[in-house]
Amino acid sequence: MGMSRRALLLGGAGLVAGGTWAALSPPGRRLLGWTGRDGVVPDVPPVPVQPTPWGAWMGAAGPVVLVLHGRGGSVAWWEDLGLPRFLHGTRLRCAVVDGGDDYWVSLVPPVPFEAALGVSMGGFGVLDIASRQPLKAVAAVSPALFPTWEDAARINGFASREVWERHEPLLHAGRITSPVGVWCGREDPFHDPAVELARAVGAQGAFDHGEHDGGYWRRVLPDAIGFLKSRL
Repeated sequence: MGMSRRALLLGGAGLVAGGTWAALSPPGRRLLGWTGRDGVVPDVPPVPVQPTPWGAWMGAAGPVVLVLHGRGGSVAWWEDLGLPRFLHGTRLRCAVVDGGDDYWVSLVPPVPFEAALGVSMGGFGVLDIASRQPLKAVAAVSPALFPTWEDAARINGFASREVWERHEPLLHAGRITSPVGVWCGREDPFHDPAVELARAVGAQGAFDHGEHDGGYWRRVLPDAIGFLKSRL
């Protein structure tokens, strides 16, 4: 039996609607070039990287910035992202700490520091620290924040609900008095919580198009580093 014209029209409309939905999803938006350009590591000499038992120093002199990586990261993760080259000419000394997957809730900073920079899980970590001690500046890039315990439990990154409640920056935003910069892409799954936190603490930063990936982080790292440098 042949398909009626009405059925063909409805089927076509469904395909168009489905195609529109796919285009509006983060992968679809990226395919269409709607998530913004990827950042590029500058073609300049890297600052010195000096390994330590707890991670590495990046940069030889200047105010100390605590640097926390994303989940599963390391000093090498930051090197792949290009941080030693982004730091060229900044006169900042970064204490880049190697951590695990516990959202930095067990972190004992290995050295005194004046400011902090973190990406993803590291963004959670530096905001958590800022809720417990004043800093000259805090830069959180794509911070992995969780509005509810149900959201947090899904990633299996906290030993218990009590641990999450003690450290979740969204629950303690009122304690954050340091100057804060937040950058998070519109296509990032953490976009809405990042905006909520930024509004609560009066943060600077930006929420342009971008995903939760290295291309976006390389794009905004110069702004995040500039934010820190201007306050140190």
